[in-house]
Order: sequence, then structure tokens, then C-alpha cells
Amino acid sequence: MAVYSRARSLGQEAAVVDLVVAETADGPDEAGKEEFVHPIFRMAPKEDSGSDTLRNYRYQTEVTAQTCIAMLTAGNIDYVVCEWHEDYVVAYTDGSVELVSVKHRAKSRTPWNLQEICKDGGLAHLFDRWRACDGAGNVRLRLATNAGLATGKTGAAALAAMCGPDPKTTVGVDAMAEKVSRHFLKIRLQQPYATIPKVPDVSKLADIAIPAGFTDTVKDFFAVLHIDAELPSRGDITDVNLQRLLRPAVELLQRENVDIEATYLAVVERIDKANRDENDRAQYAAYIADPSRVRHNVQIQQRIARRTLYPGTIRDEFISSRAAVPTFTRGKTPITAPGGANLRKKLARGGVPSDQAAHAERLRSAWYTTWEEHRSGLAGDTTDLANVSLEVVDAAFASRDQAENEALDGAPYGRRMNQLLTQHLLPENLSSSLAFPVNGQHLRGLAYELCDQCDFYFSEPFDTSEEEAS
Repeated sequence: MAVYSRARSLGQEAAVVDLVVAETADGPDEAGKEEFVHPIFRMAPKEDSGSDTLRNYRYQTEVTAQTCIAMLTAGNIDYVVCEWHEDYVVAYTDGSVELVSVKHRAKSRTPWNLQEICKDGGLAHLFDRWRACDGAGNVRLRLATNAGLATGKTGAAALAAMCGPDPKTTVGVDAMAEKVSRHFLKIRLQQPYATIPKVPDVSKLADIAIPAGFTDTVKDFFAVLHIDAELPSRGDITDVNLQRLLRPAVELLQRENVDIEATYLAVVERIDKANRDENDRAQYAAYIADPSRVRHNVQIQQRIARRTLYPGTIRDEFISSRAAVPTFTRGKTPITAPGGANLRKKLARGGVPSDQAAHAERLRSAWYTTWEEHRSGLAGDTTDLANVSLEVVDAAFASRDQAENEALDGAPYGRRMNQLLTQHLLPENLSSSLAFPVNGQHLRGLAYELCDQCDFYFSEPFDTSEEEAS
């Protein structure tokens, strides 16, 4: 079984431009070809007028946390982009994206009726953003709210039943699409939604003239829309996220000694940071005024990257409930790692004493045991390991350079290099992390495994197949 992958991932900040729609034209196969950027991320978002209260803003952040926590164990979510076009965007591994709008409604208010959900509930806003994305086939929409939906033949609950690719009912869809169309056109008279046509103002909703084809577009909108009206209230969402989402996710990932409450607060703060991104707020006007700059603008891609959260981003916020991480989990029998011949030859060539070489073998087995026990089996394992491995090898090269510079001409420097690895390979020294807690001995064990795979040497490189192990 190949435990250690040689895969090398692109930086996380570059991954946001990798969404490819099915209609993408074939381009050159050369390395220099231009990446296809999904239209959603080519356009700068419009600024929403007004500002929510701090509590509503916090609620939006905690709703976003629900998707971010689900991303830890749901293999179909690639990443989340905060405050881009809508409250957040979910990018799925199949190339589709979902624009999510979050609306909190006080318990004292009645459930959404059709008129309210179109205007204050944000359906007109979602419709406008969907049309701005040219109604791309891989764009889905979600309205997430806690308020419930008014029942009745033409109520918001009836609309919700007609939405999605597999609606619960198709009876009365034409009549509903006409009603929603007129609500959108009425809202357009008061709010400047560029993709909703402007029609003459009349006193009665029923007298609004619907432009040709607009009702059909609204029905297409129904097909990509999901209305979730069963979110927890503002007072309950923290406890729901902690007990029903984060705690089961931690257990599924087999993470031990995680401080659930502290971790949740850290995750929410990380989302809040991605939401705000205040440093770039002043740049919106330039992008909107000159859309030609947006299509391939490096700055806008960097802004998206700062608002993007990956599974690894969320795992990095996990906070341990204990200071020390044991090298072996209690009750687990250490496994002897396969291989090791190359490592023994390299340590011998570098002049590492036999007792230190034997300890290196034990640490390599400690890493092997820990990896076999804790890796989740999800797609992120390979990427996490690749990122950490890159940093471990970098530390090995830095240690070798320093040891070689300190050694007398021609003298072995492997012993000093091995000593420096102990200083450099500490979890707090790495910017990358794994989905489970590790200590310095684990990282040195990984280093010895990478050395056995010939990623680095404790001397000048040599052909290990021609060297006898001591």
C-alpha cells in the first residue's frame, strides 16, 4: 500500500480559479495556457446598500459556519468563498457553485409571505445575481432563513415546493411564475436591479405588464433555487452548530482532545475575517466602473483568495484540549514501518551514530503508526500530507546547509544535521498542518520516511543501490 504520496498541490490561493464549467472550450495543452475562470469570479460583486445589525451579521457568519463544518467531512464540497455576490458561495467538486443568501427574521414576525420573500427575503436579489452570471448551468441558488413560510395556494411555502430540479409539485407553476414576475418588476421600480426590466409603474400588482419571455426566465430561476426555511434561530444556532455539526465531525475525523467550544469560536472568527476583508473595500468602484479589468485581473483573484476557506483552513482552527500530543495513542500497538534500507544507508554515510540511527527507525515507525491510525481516507489527506512534506523537506535542506557550513572540509555532517532537524521540525514552525495533532517526533518520523524515499540525504547524494547498509 502506498502510504506516502509524492503529489504536489498548487497553493490554496490559486485553487479558487480552477472552477471549470462543462462548456469550457478546449485550449492549448501547454503549461502556459490560461486557466478558465468561472464567470462568478470574473465579476466584482455589487455593494449591498445599508448594513445589517451586528447580531444579524453574526448570524450570517454562523450559518456560513454550518457549511464550513460540513466541508470537513463532505467530500463533495471543494471550498467556500465568503461575501462574494451573496453572503457566501459554495464551490462543489463537480464544478457547480451555489450562491447562498442568509436572512434572519425575528421570532415576533410572521412567516414569509410571497411578497415579503421576494423583496425583504432576497429572492429578487438572488434572481439578479443569477442573471448577472448569465444563468450558467452549473450555478445553483439557496435562500437560507429561520422564519418559516406562509402556507396557502399562492404562499411562499407553495413557491418553495415548486423549486429545485426535482420539485415536489408542478401544479400551478405558471400562475406562480407570473405572480413572482410581477413582484420582481414592482421591486425593480424601487431598487436598481440591472437584470430585471423596468416597466411602467401602475397602482395594482395585477396590472403590471410582464415583458415577453420574462416569466419563462423566472421559471428557469425556480429550477435552480432551493428555499431552506428551517434554520435555527439566532439564539439556538450556536448550540446546534456545536452539538449537531462540529462534535460529530470531530468524532468522524477521529480527532482526539479537541476543545469543541474553543474550536467553534476560532472557526467563526476565521469566517468573520474572510467576510470582512476591509482592506480591499475601496477597490469595488474601480472594478464596477470598468468591467474589462475584471475578467483577468490578478488583484480580484487575490481578493477572492483571501475570502476563500478550504477544509484545511477550517482544520487549522482546531484547538487541542491538552498541551502535549502523545507520540502513540494509549492502547495502540506500534507498527513497524516497512522499508528503511535507504534511510540506514544515508544515516551511515552521513556519520550518524548507530544509536541515533536506531532511534530514527523507531520514529519512522511512530509516524507510520500515527498516519495509519488517524488519516481520514478523504480526498484531503493527500494534499495535507503533500503540503506538510514540502515543509519537512525544506527544513531538512536548511538543516543540511547549516550543518555542512559548520563542518570541516570533507568531514561528515549528518550527525549535526540530525541534531538541527530536532530543532526545526516542531509543529509551531510549520504553516501547514494535518487533520490530526502531531508533535515533533511525528514530524521527524515523517522526515526519516521521506529520506527513505530519497527526497533528501544526510550527505552528498549517492546511489543507495550500490551502498551497503551498516
